[in-house]
Amino acid sequence: MTHSIHPLQDSTAFTELFEIHHLAVFRYTYALLGGSLQEAEDLTAETFLRAWKSRHRFEGDQKSALGWLLTIARHLVIDAARRKKVRHVDTSIADIDEWTPAHSQGHTPSVEHQAIHREQVALLLEKLSTLPADRRELLVLRYILGWQVKQIANHLGLVENTASVYIRRAIEQIRRDWPSEDL
Repeated sequence: MTHSIHPLQDSTAFTELFEIHHLAVFRYTYALLGGSLQEAEDLTAETFLRAWKSRHRFEGDQKSALGWLLTIARHLVIDAARRKKVRHVDTSIADIDEWTPAHSQGHTPSVEHQAIHREQVALLLEKLSTLPADRRELLVLRYILGWQVKQIANHLGLVENTASVYIRRAIEQIRRDWPSEDL
């Protein structure tokens, strides 16, 4: 009887998993946490450490691995929030490239555009931090990680229409709280 090797058992496959998903896990953790950049980096590292330690229990392929990693990250964020009652948003985002959409990374934006983008990302993260954790997670998955509503619903165990409604309501709340531009 031959046994197939689990897709994440060897270090090469796990290294590939890290390279593919570490930025998405960081963005997810940082946006959900609403904490310091350092804490988000620490929780991202801890996510992969826990994933490595429990890789033998993972049931799935490379494609489903991101959902598994985000579940680990969510538990770490919840634990961190319990330890720290007051949440503070660190708006000193260190590297603008971490938050630049992949489609626009082919060119170097102007200094002015970088400053505006950094300010908008900081404001968005601040507004996200005012939402309940479940609504914040929906928006992070949809707009920071770029997941489709169906994928979000499956990951969170929601009906697709319910996920869509929750996303729309969370966006409406952020829109209401967004500062208007008086030019």
